[in-house]
Amino acid sequence: MGVGVWAAACLMLLGYNMVPGRLSLQVGEPSSALIRAPRMAQYVDREATQHLRREAEQRVSPQYTPLPHARADAEKRVDQAFAFVEAAQKAARGEESLRRSLGGAPEASLKWALEASPGELRVLNEKARDVLRDVMSKEIREGTGDLKAAREEAEAAARRRESRPQAAGLLAEIVRQEVAANRRLDEDAFRAARAEARERVQEVLRTIEADHAIVFEGERVTREHLAMLQALGLTSPRLDYRRITSTVLLVGLAVLLLGVQTRHWAPPVYEDTKRLLLLSLLVVVPLFVINLLTLALPNVWMLIVPAAALVAAVLLENVVGMSLALVLSLLVGLMANAGLPAVLLSLGSAAAALAYASHIWPIARLRWIVGSMAATNLVLVAAIGLLQAHSLGGIVREAGLAALLYSPGAAVLGLGGIVLLQRPFGITTRLGLLELSNPQVPLLRRLQSEAPGTYHHSLMVANLAEAAAEAVGAEAMLARAGGLYHDIGKLGRPTFFVENQALLGMENAHERLSSSLSALIIISHVKDGLDLAREHRLPAELVDIIAQHHGTTLASYFYRQALGGERPEAVSEEQYRYPGPLPESKEAALVMLADSVQAAAKSIADPTPQRVQQMVREIVRERVVDGQLQACDLTFRDIAVVETTIARILAAVLCRTRIEYPESVAAS
Repeated sequence: MGVGVWAAACLMLLGYNMVPGRLSLQVGEPSSALIRAPRMAQYVDREATQHLRREAEQRVSPQYTPLPHARADAEKRVDQAFAFVEAAQKAARGEESLRRSLGGAPEASLKWALEASPGELRVLNEKARDVLRDVMSKEIREGTGDLKAAREEAEAAARRRESRPQAAGLLAEIVRQEVAANRRLDEDAFRAARAEARERVQEVLRTIEADHAIVFEGERVTREHLAMLQALGLTSPRLDYRRITSTVLLVGLAVLLLGVQTRHWAPPVYEDTKRLLLLSLLVVVPLFVINLLTLALPNVWMLIVPAAALVAAVLLENVVGMSLALVLSLLVGLMANAGLPAVLLSLGSAAAALAYASHIWPIARLRWIVGSMAATNLVLVAAIGLLQAHSLGGIVREAGLAALLYSPGAAVLGLGGIVLLQRPFGITTRLGLLELSNPQVPLLRRLQSEAPGTYHHSLMVANLAEAAAEAVGAEAMLARAGGLYHDIGKLGRPTFFVENQALLGMENAHERLSSSLSALIIISHVKDGLDLAREHRLPAELVDIIAQHHGTTLASYFYRQALGGERPEAVSEEQYRYPGPLPESKEAALVMLADSVQAAAKSIADPTPQRVQQMVREIVRERVVDGQLQACDLTFRDIAVVETTIARILAAVLCRTRIEYPESVAAS
């Protein structure tokens, strides 16, 4: 079963999107049909990512490194320029060479330079060095407008330093020419900074919602369309073996954990093949339904998972319901590719339903389950919506759907599943017991008409057993139903039982029979009851109560009658004992005690509370001494509580008093 569940779940989770794509589209090609997303998925928007990375690159400033000798080299060049002026003064064609070297200076400045004294040139040289130091103390980056600005600044500073126009023109030209950049572009550092800026930009992830229209019919296919289709697995040229492998492993782990938890926490479920089959169906069927409805309803797992968990909790055990909710939630997160949000929504909703699983009976108490789920669903959807930055309108719409539709829907689905599955899998629920306790059930109606005394006796036994079960924490509804059906075997020969003879106007048939034959007829009502129970397909728990409600007790009346006969030595006690087995459950034991006490209560001539208490104590003690209760788990404390409870009810019934009315009043 585990392998079957694992295989079925894998097939449903993998789905058709794991099969090589059936869509073959090219960029620019018109789509032949409307293509919608079969599930939620995410993809990388490469164009948006590249755009952001280009912008990040452009924001990176060029990286410059200082040139440590730039100013010193410039000062040397200034010195060389003034040395060249001195040399031109002595050269034959010095004016022409000076004009070629300092062509930017005014003609008057060039003539002044040829006539200036060495001292004047040295003073001018010092001024040039001072201007150069001031200007080049600032950052001057090569390849930018810094150099032009620095030369203009140097030229202006030179003219401010020198008051003589001719000398100022020469000084400005020399300084302008020798100002140089003191920062050099570092290509390697610039490229590294740009690359780092690109790397810091995260890939742009886009979410594709389930049922989102990706490409409309006739629309030209773009690269973004192809990216979305590829993310959904609709254009994959081959199987995605990594995804298949991970899904297979995760599903196998989930099924294994469910099996281990069931074996550890619910051994009766694990040891029952039919119940394991039911658990298997409760894994596979919800996954299949979710797969069908994913595109039609948002967060449909909030409807299906709680319903399945309720069915498992009621028909199997509470711990199995919680384990199933956990496993289904994990598989839903894997199926829908919605991850943690889907897991939280389905698991939280299921936990809210299971918190009030005991309120599923009677049906009017379903409001507790619905209310708990509605409040939980509102909080869950709102929290997840805010976490995922959904629009306020979308959050309100989904929260309303989860609270107003999914909450009652899950309760109704769970109840329907319980009603539908309880009988095929042989599981008795409170709802089934309530139905069987209805007086209109054919078997009980037949008991009313054919054996009215037995029916009224059974009603009293049912009331006593139910009250006792409530007092000791047993299943009260099962005890009541067991009391109603424990004597249905008397329908085979109703006139042979004393409680029916007077009501049916029959004489005591046992007066014409031997003690052994009478005992055989009385004892056989257990076997006849089992045949009727199986014929009417009563639950196994009721069949057990019918079989065990007399245990191996002695048919004492006919046994004593036989001992008073002609051959007492030939009388065997075993011949007058019921075949058993002994009561194995609290409910069966309580039905036995209620049946014995109620039958004996008829023999109290003048009942008082004390006599009733004494009679109940004696009957119970007889059953304990006879070993009839040794197979069930009733404790001595339970037995004391049962004695008190049954005695109180019997005393209220048997010891009631009535007001004596005058004959005239009574007649009227």
